[in-house]
Amino acid sequence: MASPTIESLCCLSSTNAFSKDFLIDFQSVPYNAISIVASLFGMAGAIYQILPRTPSNGGNGRGGRFFKTRGRLIIRWLAFADLLAAFGILIRSASWLADDTFGSKADDSRLGQSMCIVTSVIIHYFYTATYCWTFLYALDVKLVTHQRLISHRVYHAVAWSIPLILCLMGLLILYLPDLNCHSQAVNPYLRFLPNYLSTFIPIVIVMIGNPILYCIAFSNVENQLMSTRGRFTHSERQIVDALRKMFLLIIGVFYLCWLPNIINGIVLWTSWNNLPKTFIITVWYLMAILNPLQAVFNSMVYRSWEAGSSIVKPSWFPARLWPKHLTQQPKVPVEESSQHSVSKKLSHERTPLLHSLSKDGVNQSQHEVTGSKTAPKSYT
Repeated sequence: MASPTIESLCCLSSTNAFSKDFLIDFQSVPYNAISIVASLFGMAGAIYQILPRTPSNGGNGRGGRFFKTRGRLIIRWLAFADLLAAFGILIRSASWLADDTFGSKADDSRLGQSMCIVTSVIIHYFYTATYCWTFLYALDVKLVTHQRLISHRVYHAVAWSIPLILCLMGLLILYLPDLNCHSQAVNPYLRFLPNYLSTFIPIVIVMIGNPILYCIAFSNVENQLMSTRGRFTHSERQIVDALRKMFLLIIGVFYLCWLPNIINGIVLWTSWNNLPKTFIITVWYLMAILNPLQAVFNSMVYRSWEAGSSIVKPSWFPARLWPKHLTQQPKVPVEESSQHSVSKKLSHERTPLLHSLSKDGVNQSQHEVTGSKTAPKSYT
């Protein structure tokens, strides 16, 4: 899991019972086994998102540019950060299972301390990067619906530099000038609080900011549909309902994965002298499961909304091991291709979610106007 609590346990005190008592629970076989399994699932979900994709028409024409859109690039960098963060959890949990003497003797714990600190830095940095990319995706959706664009270089500067600043600020104050952060002489508000703030402030910003950004973008999409078509029929209502559902899913996944971390921090700081240990351990297990699984859930809610898309098989991957249904290129009728070009004129949205939904709405409207009996395509 990604928690400042574990980062503070990396600086052990040979005379402090608080540190050793909680470390025993973190080093237990069930906890680390769950962490390893969850991190492996998280890495698999992240890799699935990172894999290159091609549209159903094989990448020709306008459809070929669909998978090089702004939203798709942001999603892939989000998955990349998720991948490295889950890898950090995997390494830390495996090292704790292998080194069961970490914390038992002050003189023999230097290697364990070093591994704990290095993996904590990796986890802290890359999960903070996922918060930034999640926020930037919502910001990009809002900007695109207002016909405004920001260079991806700016996004990269923000998504990688802010986590670096926050990570250094929190962990350097925690670990310097010595690693005895659980000493009785240490003021927790000066030593621990900056690290907790550097972890939780980005989470809270996403929890508050993303719903606001999506609501603004959602409202603008409704206005665009009304002004473009001059009507609000069942087709337009379906587009709006689908957008509302997808935005809620994206926000809900983030809350599901990171709300336990916020609860953990609140309980720790409000009950510092009388921690409800059973409750805290339960929350830790929830974090150990849900934090790495963010990549798995993201692969569901951030997936490509283009019908008929497929994953490109890497050249180095054995062909016999690759599922055939992932590389098959379904044929696209000529009339559907022409409908896609019409939908491009309707919406200037360049993110996968809004672009695809607008396209489906246009197709359905055309069926209604021409009196076609063909059922509209599904939004998924």
